[in-house]
Amino acid sequence: MSVIFRNFFPKVNVIYLLLGMVLTASLLSCGGDDRNSAGNWVTYRNDRFGFEFLHPDRWFASIAPENRDGMAFSDPTNPNVEIRGWAGTDLGGQKKLAPSNFTTQQGILGNLEIKLDAKVSSMTMTIVQNKIRYNWQGSAPSQQFAGYYQFFYYIASRFKISGNPK
Repeated sequence: MSVIFRNFFPKVNVIYLLLGMVLTASLLSCGGDDRNSAGNWVTYRNDRFGFEFLHPDRWFASIAPENRDGMAFSDPTNPNVEIRGWAGTDLGGQKKLAPSNFTTQQGILGNLEIKLDAKVSSMTMTIVQNKIRYNWQGSAPSQQFAGYYQFFYYIASRFKISGNPK
């Protein structure tokens, strides 16, 4: 018994199905987001505020701020791509956070915000805990941001707070 699919699927639906498959394959093959291509991972630890986040070992650190509030790292093959983490005392008068929409692997609730601009786009995670505002951000040139999205998300989701700021 043979089945004739043209009776079940009009041409338009077949075209949409094929386009959907091509789009899905394209999105899954985007470069820049594969955490395995990052090489080995290193953990940056901030003893002053008691937080840590991962970064690829081949990325270079910027000059640390004197107040020891955090650190930034850049991709040596694409210096316009950067990740950074920092913290500070939450004075209450700062920008109010939207309701939590993100949870780290550690189980800490936070807010994840995506900003898409003409030149540079970013992913920023903010957590307020015990009167400290923790921030992590990944940024890339806007035309490359989609390729780094999963990479940034991977790092943000592994952000940790030790709870022992000094």
